[in-house]
Amino acid sequence: MAKKDYQIYIDQRLCKGCDICVELCGKSVFTVSDKINQKGYYVPVPVNASDCSGCMICELICPEMAVVVVETETIGETA
Repeated sequence: MAKKDYQIYIDQRLCKGCDICVELCGKSVFTVSDKINQKGYYVPVPVNASDCSGCMICELICPEMAVVVVETETIGETA
């Protein structure tokens, strides 16, 4: 059977460090990094991407459209 996984991409050039994705993720996928982008903002990073349920709330609520969630499939048994 195929198991659904999700890749999470954050366009650091667009991110303004509002942390809405960090706060609203029900799976605690994101954390704020210590890396500063070109605009001077601390950007979030997906540290627990394997916990992503694919709800895409982060993508939908991002005011800068900096978050993209892509569904991928892996071969193997579902847990």
